[in-house]
Amino acid sequence: MAAEVEKYFKKTMDQIVFINLNDNFVDKHPALRFLKGIPIPVMLSVVEEEAKKNGGKGSFSPAAAAQAMVFVIGSDENFPYAEQYKRFLKYNIKGLRMAILSQGLDCAGVGDMMRAAILFRAADIYERWEKTTEAIKGPMLINSRTPESADALFNYARACRDIYMDENEEDEAKKVAFREESVRKFEQCIKEFPNFDQAYYFLGFFYMNKKRYEEAKELWTKFLKISGDQAMMDDVRERMDQVDDLILYEKGTLEVMNDRATEGLAILLPLYEKYKEWWNLLFFIGLAYRKLGEFEAAMPFFQEVIRLRPSQGDACNELGLCYASLSDFDSAEKYFKKAALLDDNDPEILCNLAAVYINTGRLEEAENLLNEAEKLAPGEGITSLWRAELEKLKK
Repeated sequence: MAAEVEKYFKKTMDQIVFINLNDNFVDKHPALRFLKGIPIPVMLSVVEEEAKKNGGKGSFSPAAAAQAMVFVIGSDENFPYAEQYKRFLKYNIKGLRMAILSQGLDCAGVGDMMRAAILFRAADIYERWEKTTEAIKGPMLINSRTPESADALFNYARACRDIYMDENEEDEAKKVAFREESVRKFEQCIKEFPNFDQAYYFLGFFYMNKKRYEEAKELWTKFLKISGDQAMMDDVRERMDQVDDLILYEKGTLEVMNDRATEGLAILLPLYEKYKEWWNLLFFIGLAYRKLGEFEAAMPFFQEVIRLRPSQGDACNELGLCYASLSDFDSAEKYFKKAALLDDNDPEILCNLAAVYINTGRLEEAENLLNEAEKLAPGEGITSLWRAELEKLKK
């Protein structure tokens, strides 16, 4: 997944130009000899600004080179000269990690989340590299690459989250890439820093949105044990009440779908008292009543779904089934037609409307619909059943 987001980071590399140091200059500075023949990155804006000041002659400072090296490392972890850049940064720039984090926070503060993500990623990559180089004694690596602080990793995860949640972003592939990277990094943060509370907070929302309710509850339970942020804790407690209800909803709908409608209603009806505008809940309560043959009890729930979501074709179809079961074929036809308009490729809806026509003696219209349904889903059982019924009446 890192490769997926790197595709977007690398697009920002057009902000950088690469300059080769004069060999004589490098030879005069022993500390820089490892950079001999290595292209040095500089932000294009820096080169242009210096050229304006110096009559067209570009120049740059070590600090400007360091800034661009950080940008390159954050954009492309496997850049061919990344190791040399890290070495230069390690021995020439003091307080680098905090400086990168500060720049990243400044970028996030003005809404430049792509640059912020690159900087936070660079801080995390650099700190892990630096920690590894310090750990080497002889041929053995004596500790892990886990940094001392979660700051860079966590802020990188948050920046990725903000990128994918940007309402103005139209590139769906980009949003998916940054969403998955954000989740992966929050999960990594929890693994490496189990007492870092905010990672649990944000990851809980990801799991909740993916309908992984039990996992969201587990994360937020841990958050409440370790956090001291009262406002966030109050928010989590409110969300956990919703999660408990969502877990019940999932259980109730599963009962209904598995033809245990009575058990499903016992779970779902208490939720209705709290969520009367939740159309999904209303739909499954109506479905449970319809499966129990209580059509008059089911219809108000489907009607309410249609009021809340006029384009909900499944509710129209279910309402048509209820009316048809009560032999109100005019109303059934109305709702089946509406369902067919909303989903004209559903053979089941066409068969239901054909059934209405069969029951009202409109056999030619019924046959046309069954032919259309057969084209959409050859060999479908319900189509065969109604065609057999139609053939009986035609004899």
